[in-house]
Amino acid sequence: MSETSEVFQGRSRRAITVFTSGVSVVGTSFALYGTSREFVIIAASRTALDILPSSVVASIIWNFGDLSFSLALLVFGIALAGVTGAVSYAGFRTGERLVEGAPNIGGMVLSLLAVWVFVAATVWAPLPAIVPAAAGTIGTGLVIARSTDNSNGQPATPDDRRAFVKTLAGLGAYNVVAHAVGFVQGSGSQTEDLSTSSSEREDESNPVEQRLATAADRSFDVEGMTGLVDTTDSFFTVDINPRPPTVETDSWTLSVTGNVETEREFTYEDLRQRETITRFKTLRCLGDPVDGEQIGTALWTGCSLMDLLSEAGANGSHVVFRAADDYYYSMPMSMLSDAMLAYGMNESQLPRQHGFPVRALLPNRWGKLNVKWLDEIEVVDQSESGYWEERGWNGMGTVNTVVKISTSNRLSDGRVQLGGHAYAGTDGIRAVLVSLDGGETWDTATLSDQLPDPDTWRQWKYEWQPERSSYTVIAKAIDGTGAEQTRVRSSPFPDGATGWSRLDLSVQL
Repeated sequence: MSETSEVFQGRSRRAITVFTSGVSVVGTSFALYGTSREFVIIAASRTALDILPSSVVASIIWNFGDLSFSLALLVFGIALAGVTGAVSYAGFRTGERLVEGAPNIGGMVLSLLAVWVFVAATVWAPLPAIVPAAAGTIGTGLVIARSTDNSNGQPATPDDRRAFVKTLAGLGAYNVVAHAVGFVQGSGSQTEDLSTSSSEREDESNPVEQRLATAADRSFDVEGMTGLVDTTDSFFTVDINPRPPTVETDSWTLSVTGNVETEREFTYEDLRQRETITRFKTLRCLGDPVDGEQIGTALWTGCSLMDLLSEAGANGSHVVFRAADDYYYSMPMSMLSDAMLAYGMNESQLPRQHGFPVRALLPNRWGKLNVKWLDEIEVVDQSESGYWEERGWNGMGTVNTVVKISTSNRLSDGRVQLGGHAYAGTDGIRAVLVSLDGGETWDTATLSDQLPDPDTWRQWKYEWQPERSSYTVIAKAIDGTGAEQTRVRSSPFPDGATGWSRLDLSVQL
């Protein structure tokens, strides 16, 4: 048996080998495939979503919100590094024992085969697994080859220690570069100001700036409360992958297929040259709790979705939206009469995390139906399933009315100020009522002016002079039809959260 077959008897060295090899597999996969489905973490997270009970997935989303899939990226990255590293190490050691005459060759071959099988099974494709598996195997082989063992479990000589450290440093540098390449690939195209479009430059007026200025004028200046329009960076995101896909406009097209007279393909520039729609719209995630933050409003720029379907001669009763990240949803054609295809958000092109280059926006519907990274609209004759419906969610109807208590402030004159938002889809908000005694008595809050478009939230604020040190604050809304928001409080799963908003407030007298 060769000297290398006796190395790494200590736990610390086995751990170093496992970690180095596993990180090399993950880093190489990231460098090659960015945020595509061939990236091992993306594939693993997608598998987990299919396996985990819907209630568990729902709990993660409404407890962690925007951080859900960043957390998944970290957790799956660590887990996969550990598993692939362990597979590589076990394969190497087994290969050494099986091929006593050439233990290093046997170890490398079996390690490569074992990691390749594991990664290929994870990403459901053999070719994307080859290079990451080779990187992990090389990492394992180098660390073992640069290590010796003695009774103290330490490298035997200074030269051995230096060789060992240099090997780890080299592999560390490789992984830093690999992850950096992956992040560059994952960053996608940089968005530009919408005015770069030739058709918009010819018009000296800027409807986006004008409408955003209107929203700013109508917004309350309340400390700690978002205005009537969210900034692009603060707007919530909930996706099925830890990182959004990278889509380039020069190779992207939107296809209209299925039950149509003529199948059509539209390029990004085709959509940008069409008649422009600029519209405020609020989006709320189906997984947003009553007191959650997965809701926001932006000014969207795009074109009519129904115009594209009409030009293709759509004959079906339903459509299926399909996205570059394999997300999909089926919905009746009747929902699309006022739908738009958005390529702009606030003053910029649609950011990558919000669906660049194009997403669908449907009035009065939960966020899950407003499909991002849209690349196909298939016209069909009957209802089909949707991504979250297959995982136990419902939410195909209109959004539930909600009131958010966003902030509480102490004003200079001693009064307490509460502020928040209220949303009821296209029905709008007629009033927000506030109770300071747990719902026994009610007073009317002050509402901001309505944004120019109906499917939007309104701000509210309420101020009073405190007379005691504790309050049980309840807030509820009356929608534009005069209907009062339901008091029954429910979790988001499976139909969306309902119930009045509550805040237990302590006041210093």
